[in-house]
Amino acid sequence: MSNNPFDFEQLRRMLEQLGLGNAEDLNLEQLIAQVNRLQSSGGFAFGMTNADLDPDAAWRTTVTAAKQLAAEAGGDPAVPEHEQNAVRDAERLAQSWLTPVVTFAETGLPGQAMTRSQWLDATSDGWRSVIEPIIDGLAGALQRGTAVDDEDDAMQGMAQLLGPMMKSSASLIYRDRLKRELANLAGDILTGTESGFNLLGSSGVVILPTNVAAFTRDLDVDDSDVVLYLLLREAARERLFHAVGWLSPQLSALLAHYSREITIDFEGIASQFQPENFENMSIEDVVAVGESVRGSFFQPASTPTQLEILERLETLLALVEGWVDHVVARATAPWMPHAATLDEIINRRRASATPVTGVFSELIGLDLHPRLVRDARNLWAAVEHERGLDGRDAVWRHPDLLPTKKHLADPLSFTGGQDVADPSDDDFDQELRKLLGD
Repeated sequence: MSNNPFDFEQLRRMLEQLGLGNAEDLNLEQLIAQVNRLQSSGGFAFGMTNADLDPDAAWRTTVTAAKQLAAEAGGDPAVPEHEQNAVRDAERLAQSWLTPVVTFAETGLPGQAMTRSQWLDATSDGWRSVIEPIIDGLAGALQRGTAVDDEDDAMQGMAQLLGPMMKSSASLIYRDRLKRELANLAGDILTGTESGFNLLGSSGVVILPTNVAAFTRDLDVDDSDVVLYLLLREAARERLFHAVGWLSPQLSALLAHYSREITIDFEGIASQFQPENFENMSIEDVVAVGESVRGSFFQPASTPTQLEILERLETLLALVEGWVDHVVARATAPWMPHAATLDEIINRRRASATPVTGVFSELIGLDLHPRLVRDARNLWAAVEHERGLDGRDAVWRHPDLLPTKKHLADPLSFTGGQDVADPSDDDFDQELRKLLGD
């Protein structure tokens, strides 16, 4: 896929086929009139490829491109049967260690070793459910940005011309970025849900041996201990996602709400389209406008609502990872003398700039600060001390029962039941309930 949102040569040929003459001497008003005629007759989808007209094909193309980039970056060898058997045995051991310290049951699925390509296939539908609302949000922002007053006939024509083009660009530009992010992530992620989101099509424990081997290459620890420790973390996370049915939908609802709040500042872009300049505007000028929009796609959240959503996402992910940290520490205490060393290794990885820690930062500006995870771990330890295992895990029964970011900084305010806000009156939570069908 080209880095440009449009295929310039294809557009040039298209203009000539439309009978608009030399594209270097473009009469934009004539182009607008011709496009309007063709669009009204259903015979022309400006700026869109066949893949863009078929969302399923567009997504398959994106995932295939990501798999190719991942394979080119570092190879993707198949997992031999003896390694699969070793992973299943280690996963069963990990489950036996977790059961006494977790009230959530096993998912019942065997552990599985995957290649990078297999992981991308297994998470494809999950990624699509996360990404498509973001693309729709970008498209909506672009369409809102090209809206003009009804009285301005010249700019109405430009808006009609640019509307489909901008909507196509939202998908093309974002998918071009996404395939690279997914390829980088597939080459770095150690277990199926290490990113914090359960994007797998099943609840089985998954590990990627090729990535684990690269991760342990320079570590002064036993490889088998690292594998077992990673499987413990993944098994704990999968038990949580499997038992807490609202957790994944809540994360998806927050991302969808974030996407609807996307805005793009078009004031500077619109100034490039003064009606008196239409006759002198070339197709290169139109393409340049699309390129100027590209830089607006990946800016950090700017609206108060977006910032609130990101804070809630960060808090929820911190609670998940903090819970995993806590229960794995409890599970390894009687059996693994070097667990503290492995815990520190994971903490350093979490604090470093890797594709796993950076994927949602790149795509939506979400950062999970290690300090927040440490606070969450301390909070879960405090809750268990006050309420026991059953009381600790019962907090996950409903999202309204979860600690807030304020509680992470002061666990006693949660365990003691002090100053706990009632979210039932929160408009934001009411909207989430509607999205979740509650």
